Amino acid sequence: MAEEILPKYRCTEQELYSIGELAIKNLEKNLPDFADYKAKYDAAFVANLRGLRDEAIDLPDVEQRNVDHQTLLNEMIKLGENCTGNMPKLMGYIEDAWPLDNPKPRNESAGYKLWKTAKAGDWEDMDGMNIAMKKFINQNNALLTAPGGMTAAFVTKVTNDATKFNDKYVLYKTARETNPKQQEKMKANNTFYDAMMAFMKEGVERVYPTDKAKQDLFTFKKLKFIVSPPGSASLKVTVMNANDTPAANAAVTIKAEDNPSITLNTDANGVAFFDKVDPATYAGSVVVNGVTTPFSKDVDTGKNSRIVIKLSL
Repeated sequence: MAEEILPKYRCTEQELYSIGELAIKNLEKNLPDFADYKAKYDAAFVANLRGLRDEAIDLPDVEQRNVDHQTLLNEMIKLGENCTGNMPKLMGYIEDAWPLDNPKPRNESAGYKLWKTAKAGDWEDMDGMNIAMKKFINQNNALLTAPGGMTAAFVTKVTNDATKFNDKYVLYKTARETNPKQQEKMKANNTFYDAMMAFMKEGVERVYPTDKAKQDLFTFKKLKFIVSPPGSASLKVTVMNANDTPAANAAVTIKAEDNPSITLNTDANGVAFFDKVDPATYAGSVVVNGVTTPFSKDVDTGKNSRIVIKLSL
């Protein structure tokens, strides 16, 4: 398995592109000084830098990939409704097949307990429920069909619904995982970052070794401060229960690297609003009833960044 590509830059993707454009403009303004040091610094060099930046920008970012993920989720919800709709019918066949027995043990064997949580959006339990239903039908087909009245069409429907859900669930689980698209984006970002830092280092150490003002034009930290001043961003986190109702009083914590964590509780609308925070990539978590749901979010300056967290249960 290939080693995962990690970002070399300590900023958000949008900050990387903004800092890079500012650094390239500074290079253009001071190109004669760079050309005096090395002949490679010319208009073609600048154009190549912009090409690397454009290539990285053009690749889909996590937000664009999230659109695909949400589309799959919407499709999967509908397929899941078809699956959970099969359980009450199977329970009816069980009652008719064993009219003198307590139906509870057989209902549970057929996946009834998983049915409750599956309806609430637990996809692993949905998958487990489908497996249990198919297994129970296969083992008791004769009784369910004869005295129970189960039709062949129902058996086919259970199998088809389960297959369609599982196929979509596999795609859903991998939509935002570390995948070729994500790795391609990271590789392009790192390639641009390396090229940018190479000429910036030469600007500081070799082109302007004694000129502090000029050095600042090619210092990543200085440019980041210009692009993303501290406290110039905000993040709105909306937490929703599995049944699409707001999760009030949920503890939401965000933390950027090298900064202390910040925790707020959601209001009655399920919203925790973090105002005047530093632009950064935040690792976050939502805690409800002792269960932690992690998330990550790039928060850029001048934007009202938003993210919706839907709880599994």
